[in-house]
Amino acid sequence: MQENYLKSELYELVKTDTSIFEFIQSWSLDGIWYWDLEHMENEWMSPKFWETLGYDPAEKEHLASEWQDIINPEDLALAKENISKHLADPNHPYDQIVRYTHKNGSTVWIRCRGLAIRDKNGKPLRMLGAHTDITTLKQTELELSRLSEEYGKVFNGTQDAMFLMSVSKEGEFRFIRNNLAHQSKTGITLKHIRGKTPQELLGKEMGDLVASNYQKCVIAKHSVTYEEELPLPEGTRFWLTTLTPIMREGRVAFLVGSATDMTKRKTLELQLQQYANYDTLTGLPNRRVFYERLEQLVRERAEESSSIALLYIDLDGFKEINDTYGHEAGDDVLIIIGNRLVKFISGSNFVARLGGDEFALVLAEAEEREGVEKLAATIHGSLQEPMTTKGGTYQVGASIGIALYPESCSDSETLVRNADMAMYEVKKNGKGGVRVYQLAKGS
Repeated sequence: MQENYLKSELYELVKTDTSIFEFIQSWSLDGIWYWDLEHMENEWMSPKFWETLGYDPAEKEHLASEWQDIINPEDLALAKENISKHLADPNHPYDQIVRYTHKNGSTVWIRCRGLAIRDKNGKPLRMLGAHTDITTLKQTELELSRLSEEYGKVFNGTQDAMFLMSVSKEGEFRFIRNNLAHQSKTGITLKHIRGKTPQELLGKEMGDLVASNYQKCVIAKHSVTYEEELPLPEGTRFWLTTLTPIMREGRVAFLVGSATDMTKRKTLELQLQQYANYDTLTGLPNRRVFYERLEQLVRERAEESSSIALLYIDLDGFKEINDTYGHEAGDDVLIIIGNRLVKFISGSNFVARLGGDEFALVLAEAEEREGVEKLAATIHGSLQEPMTTKGGTYQVGASIGIALYPESCSDSETLVRNADMAMYEVKKNGKGGVRVYQLAKGS
């Protein structure tokens, strides 16, 4: 390629017009130096260098010792080492960042570059160099380093599990890092999480669910908070997660996640919910839940004009087992009875323990009376079968009262009362049987 004419022209101007050189060394650099390598004490330093360091150039001699007295000793040793390498090998560049002490005592960072000028045999005779003041850049670097260190301390010092992820223009999420709390609580190391998508980290199904929450934050472009349950190497955990978007050029480029481990609290909530809604012995819905579900079911069936059957079950002979063999044996019997009743429910049907030895089974899609009675007879037979526990073998009977909706009533309370009355009719007539409540003639 032919050399550009402007370059050739500039080279000629530098040779013939000293003002061109003066402009270059005064305005494009922070100092030029020219060193006599045969008499190494002699070195010319341009005025701009001394002005950069706060000195009057007229007060300074053109001697190497002048600048060597104010350079950082560690940097001087490294500079001499690199100069020696450059003088020995032209292919080893001399490009050094050093610290000088300003006249006012502050530190000035100078980038010092140089090139040895050699004779025809390659012997270095002179060295030409340039200085560039990079103090502002270095101070910015140090400040960023300090802020980064402080951020790292906060990031890893918080008890909350934190993570950072990138958001590509195509909407793909990739984890960048997670803090020590996140690593400890999840069992996911930084090495394992870095660079992975939620799907790669958690599997497609769970990853898609997690990513959908991230997408909500991207769309909203503001912080979002939500609860989530995640299966992790350290076990399933519940989190209260807050995502904060970081904007770049009008789009969400990063997400910062902060998650509080709610596992203990959530577990306690679930336990309290279990205690409030379910019988602690059999695990069946308790009396309160039974009435709530039944009332709701009656409302639904009223709109659909369909039927419900309620089986009210009271065990026969249970008190004798409790009195004879103790409450532990009685508890074992109730658990077995509950398990047997569960086998007869499906769909919207449900069974509940009302208290003591009383149970209720609700058929949400009741068949005709004949079918209900047939099922009740099967249940009755199942409950009478002997049951063996670690304490022995026991046997109970059952009295079952049946009430039908809307055949015998128009509300849930009356339905329960009618089934209870039918059950007591069985009890009065010798126990151990099944009876369907019937409206009195003329009702």
